[in-house]
Amino acid sequence: MNHESVGRKIAGEAKKALQLTLYFGFWFSALTLLTHEILQQNGLPFGHIGLAWIKAAICAKFILIGQAIYPMRHSKGGDLWQIVLPRSFVYLAVVFVLNVVEVVADGMWHGKTFDVALHHFANGSPVYAFALAWVYWLILTPYLLMGSLAVRIREGR
Repeated sequence: MNHESVGRKIAGEAKKALQLTLYFGFWFSALTLLTHEILQQNGLPFGHIGLAWIKAAICAKFILIGQAIYPMRHSKGGDLWQIVLPRSFVYLAVVFVLNVVEVVADGMWHGKTFDVALHHFANGSPVYAFALAWVYWLILTPYLLMGSLAVRIREGR
């Protein structure tokens, strides 16, 4: 590999990371605002929106890692859902597990035990954890479908 091809590859990965961060960032900002309004809190601190964008960047990196580990394979004539649906659950698992790791690491960094830190994930509620996974999946799936559709269009199928 020469320096130009490495540079193009790095630029391409950076572009994908930026696009995915923007995609997640808009979603997470909207969800932050919605949650804020549902709870009817006074004044939305800008820190919450900033955290949504940080979370978006982290999730984007997690997805790109998932795609590197388990890339999307496209076969001629294959249905997009057959390609995307199994991968969407794998990528969701990657994001979900890494979010759990993030919460536990943050808790332990602040002096909490593993159990206490883990309990803070999804406020300790299995229903909340399921809802969070469902929303992540609903955000992730259109992104994967659009990526697969772009591949199909580029390949002229």
